[in-house]
Amino acid sequence: MIPPFNHSHVLPPFLGEKLTHAESSPYRASALELVHRFGDTAERRLILVGLLDYRATLRRLGFHQGFQWLDGSFVENIEVLQGRAPGDVDLVSFVHAPVGQSATQTQAMMDQNPDVFDKDRCKARYRCDTMILNLAKKPEKLVQDVRYWYGLFSHRKGDQVWKGMLHLPMDSDDELARALLDNPAVGDDDASPT
Repeated sequence: MIPPFNHSHVLPPFLGEKLTHAESSPYRASALELVHRFGDTAERRLILVGLLDYRATLRRLGFHQGFQWLDGSFVENIEVLQGRAPGDVDLVSFVHAPVGQSATQTQAMMDQNPDVFDKDRCKARYRCDTMILNLAKKPEKLVQDVRYWYGLFSHRKGDQVWKGMLHLPMDSDDELARALLDNPAVGDDDASPT
């Protein structure tokens, strides 16, 4: 469930009276929920198309297992807060390497796909500001990486307001989300069949 924005125009860091008894960020969401919630403007729809294309490419390259944390102005009410549309979506992909590939093979595959794995090229092509973390790395290093990204993503750039983020599994309903982006009437609850 994606909670509504709070008074600071961000997703709340937790729901409820006390953090110890609350649902907290990152909030698990599906691709279809993302489109329903954030696909309300042309700019946001372009970012969602890029995100779905990026996810499809990652899966085509063998990154099937894992999840992504989504953050940045895309998951804020930036239109009200700053009077502008979001330019991209920030995300960290926590994934397992493709099955059957050695670390050397995986690195070679990543080097051969700079539009996916080069940060600037990926942002230009997919409208995604990305980072990829291998879930099979040493636990101590993984904990350090998670701590870093949680600390960065859990506070708004500029004023450090505490905020929430989203958790999107790699295995989600991307096809339904794409169909809704391609034909908004698909997700219209009030649409009657013809």
